[in-house]
Amino acid sequence: MAIGDSETNLALPHGVLADMNDDELVNRLKEIIIEEEIDIIIVGEPVTLAGYASEQTQKSREFAQLLEKYLTVPVKLFDERLTSRRADAATLGATMPTRNRDELAAMFLLQDYLDKQKSNNF
Repeated sequence: MAIGDSETNLALPHGVLADMNDDELVNRLKEIIIEEEIDIIIVGEPVTLAGYASEQTQKSREFAQLLEKYLTVPVKLFDERLTSRRADAATLGATMPTRNRDELAAMFLLQDYLDKQKSNNF
């Protein structure tokens, strides 16, 4: 997970939500939305390098729909291509727990989203 600020255009890692059922996850996200004053949730949409949907793409879309149903803020899917590879590159190939890599990948995803939003405003 990552949290960003559209004013500073900066995304930062913010932990990993894992080992939770859907109810626990939604409740934790509700808490984070209030604590961090979140106004939108960005969910990674894992498409192939060629831009095609995969089985994982469908799972992400279903997850986004679940969040839309229970959260009070908008939920948007955003292309997450190569975010995991960028996370690996950022650590110079150091062995690290998957959770840390996922957290960095989430940060790259959100940073890409913020950058695109900023470029669309100019």
